[in-house]
Amino acid sequence: MKSPQSIPAPASAQNNSATIAPIAAAEIGQPEWIRPGDARKIFGLGRTFCYGLIAEGKIRSVVLRKRGAKTGVRLLSVDSIRDFLHHAMERAEQ
Repeated sequence: MKSPQSIPAPASAQNNSATIAPIAAAEIGQPEWIRPGDARKIFGLGRTFCYGLIAEGKIRSVVLRKRGAKTGVRLLSVDSIRDFLHHAMERAEQ
């Protein structure tokens, strides 16, 4: 194992060009697709409500499954859920 003195400093530390600008939350770790159960944790929308929105075509989803399998994993588009919620807020404000 190398001693701490022999490990070079990162390039940003070497040229002292660090930034103090905040990093937007959407840039790091935001999923594009979530499972219906996670919609409750993230948006407060229950599974049954999400499946109803899928049936009405108000949010997008995809089912991933192996060829010939009866079951799979359903994923919901986070962007479509956000769009649905924004439109619902706009309708409520009118």
